Amino acid sequence: SLRLVDLKAVVSTQSTGRKIRLLTLASLCEGTSEIEFSTLSETLRLEKDDIEPFIIEAIGSGLVKGKINEPEGRFAVSMSINRSFGESQWGMIRDRLELWQKNLQVVRESLSKGHYVM
Repeated sequence: SLRLVDLKAVVSTQSTGRKIRLLTLASLCEGTSEIEFSTLSETLRLEKDDIEPFIIEAIGSGLVKGKINEPEGRFAVSMSINRSFGESQWGMIRDRLELWQKNLQVVRESLSKGHYVM
């Protein structure tokens, strides 16, 4: 029979495996607009009937966004988290900050000229 300590280890291992699968799903969705259920089933080692609830869990966790097309067995991806943060992500942040800086400069100049928008 399983002792309480053994049971906790089994539950912890199952939980960790599920989290890894969720992160793997996010990685698979990264950079693609659509992914087949068959690909997810094979890669994540899940039964086909478990794919849709698993995607719903990933959506609920904020890892991915998209639309499930059950009749065609596809997931249309509109967003996925980045599991890695590299040079391209830093470049995107730099570009956004530069845009904010330019917009703030326009607002500052407008305010200094007495142009108030109400």
